Amino acid sequence: MEGWLIALLVLLGIVVVFVVVMLCLMPCKCYFTALFSGCYISAFKCISMKMRKLDVNEIVKAYVLSKKSHQGLTLYDLQIVQSCGGHPMKIVEGLNAAKTATLDLDFEFCKSVDISGFDILEVVRECINPKVIELPLISSVAQDNIEVNVKISITLKVNIKNFLRGVTDETVSARSVEAVVTKIANTMRASDLVAKPQLLDKAIFDAGVDDDSKYELVSADVIHADLGNNRGLSAEKESIEKEQIIAANQLERRRLIAVAQEQEMKARAEEMRAKAIENEAEVPKAIIKAIEEGKIKDVVDYYKLQNLQADTEMRRQIVAKKQQNDSF
Repeated sequence: MEGWLIALLVLLGIVVVFVVVMLCLMPCKCYFTALFSGCYISAFKCISMKMRKLDVNEIVKAYVLSKKSHQGLTLYDLQIVQSCGGHPMKIVEGLNAAKTATLDLDFEFCKSVDISGFDILEVVRECINPKVIELPLISSVAQDNIEVNVKISITLKVNIKNFLRGVTDETVSARSVEAVVTKIANTMRASDLVAKPQLLDKAIFDAGVDDDSKYELVSADVIHADLGNNRGLSAEKESIEKEQIIAANQLERRRLIAVAQEQEMKARAEEMRAKAIENEAEVPKAIIKAIEEGKIKDVVDYYKLQNLQADTEMRRQIVAKKQQNDSF
C-alpha cells in the first residue's frame, strides 16, 4: 500500500512539474485566444514558435483572421512568412481587402509583395483607386521655333502581372515627358498643339510608356497648354545684342588707342619743348664764345642780337594771342 502511494505521489509530482514547465514555456494568452476563437492550436506548436523566436501573437491573430474569413491559410504558411521577414497580419488583411474588392490576388503574390518591402494594403488600394501623377511643366520648341508649355497628369493602375518585376512609376513619368517633348519637336506649328491638346494625350499612349511596367496607363490629361516665347526671335535678338556689344567694345578700344596716341603726342611735344629750352640755354654761351672768338665785334652787335630776339618773341606772342581770340 505504501509503495503504491509513493508511486502515485511521484507520478503526481511529475505531472505537476510538467504542467508548470508547459505554463512557463507556452504563450498562454495566444493559446487561449486561438482556443476561444474556435481555431485550436496545440500547446506544442505555440511553444515551438516561441522557441524559434517568432512573433506568436501576430501569427495567431493572422491565423484566426484567415480562418474567420475562410482564406484557407495554414499555420505553417504564416510561420514561413514571418521567418522570411514578412508580416502575416498585413498579408491576411490584404487578401481580405482584395476579396472584398473582387481582385484576383493569391497568397503567394501577397507574400512576395510583402517580403519585397511593399505594403500589400497600399497595393490593393492602388488597384482599387488608380494613382494620379502630375508631371512637371514641360517646355519644348516646335519646328516653327515657338515654345510650347504643357502641364499633364497621368493616371496609373497597378498591373498585378508585372508588379514585382516591372519598372516604377518614376520611369513611366519620365517616358511620358519624353513622348510629349518628341511630339512637340516633330510638330510643324506650335499653335496646332494648343488648339488640339488631345494630340499630346495620344502621343503618350502611342509611345507605350507603360510597357514592362508595374503600372498600367489609364489616362493622360492635359491640364494646361499655352504658347511661350518665339525662340527664333529671341535668338535673333540675342545675336543683335551680341553684335552691339562687340561694336561698342571695338569703339571703346579705338577711343582708348586715340587717347593713348594723344598722350604720346603730348609727351613728345613736351620732350621737344624741353629740348628747345635746353638749346636756348646754350645761346648765351654761344654768344660769349662768339665774342671771344671775334665773330661779334663789339657790344653793339650783341645788343642788336638781343633786340632781334625780343622782337621775334613779341611777334610770336602777338600771333598766339590773335589765334586765341579767333578760337573764341
